[in-house]
Amino acid sequence: MSPMNIDDNDEEKTLRKMLTSLDVQKKAMEHEADAIISELMSAPAEGVEPMGLDSPLVDEDGYPRGDIDVYRTRTQRNRFRVLKTDHKEIEGKIEGLLIQLASLKDASKKKAESVEHDRRVAPKPLPKYDALTGKWVVMNWDGSVSGVPGGDQMTFADLSQNRKMMTDITDSNNSALDGNVPAITAGNNNNSSLPTTIDETTTASGSQSTRPFAKVDAVADESPAEDAGMKVDDLVTRFGSLHANNHDRLRAVIYLVPEVAGEGGTIEIGVLRRRSGSGSGGNDDNTNDDDIDIGDYDDETQWEKLTLSLRPRPFSGRGLLGCHIVPYD
Repeated sequence: MSPMNIDDNDEEKTLRKMLTSLDVQKKAMEHEADAIISELMSAPAEGVEPMGLDSPLVDEDGYPRGDIDVYRTRTQRNRFRVLKTDHKEIEGKIEGLLIQLASLKDASKKKAESVEHDRRVAPKPLPKYDALTGKWVVMNWDGSVSGVPGGDQMTFADLSQNRKMMTDITDSNNSALDGNVPAITAGNNNNSSLPTTIDETTTASGSQSTRPFAKVDAVADESPAEDAGMKVDDLVTRFGSLHANNHDRLRAVIYLVPEVAGEGGTIEIGVLRRRSGSGSGGNDDNTNDDDIDIGDYDDETQWEKLTLSLRPRPFSGRGLLGCHIVPYD
């Protein structure tokens, strides 16, 4: 493959990744907007007029309606307007990326056609004698060999090297047919459905394996985070391949989540959870987390080490996780 084609493929992969991420964000906004509309258009109680999307929030005398939560109504209406604006902006970005992708494909096709045309009309080298077959062979426009079996897998520039390669392939195939080479079938692994995780949280000294870098300070009901078992005050030591040394002040988390959600994947999260009655955290307000030594994180009598499996996805709330994490140092 030429460098030109490699660059085009990389650019196309980048565009498709961006499109997937934007599409996930757009669907999350649509889910949240649908939930807001359902709340505003449903009567809070029998005989009570719904809050509505734009109905007056005052009664006939000009006083705030007493049968609804006026503050909640205004908050939801404002959030709905923000979602409409953001949704329109994302749709514009998606449309622009689609245009770029179409242009890239068209340009790549034209470049490939132009290169093929130039190579077809270019002067061909003189024929070469292939000693193995005893035939004279010529070069195809793409640099392969014409005139011998398997020539499309060979390079005209070096017949001897490619002939050796073809001989090795033939020998390997014959050995496999004889049962001397084990057969490997893609996707036939019994553990193929299990995620493969490369643990990058341990440094050469091993001191970073349990070092927390983020703290969970909110978990929404019926959210992916709640389904995964995350709890308020959990300390995050690993978020997929991210850890205390590479999360870039949690910015890497922001980029990772839509990408994983677009692929329908899961993220393995390592957390430290304070055991009940062991000091700070949880419901004990007498001790501050800042008073705890880093070494205490390895104390199993104080901390429980858990690995949670989180699948980012749109839900009735905001975002793709349903939890709020803050930097923790």
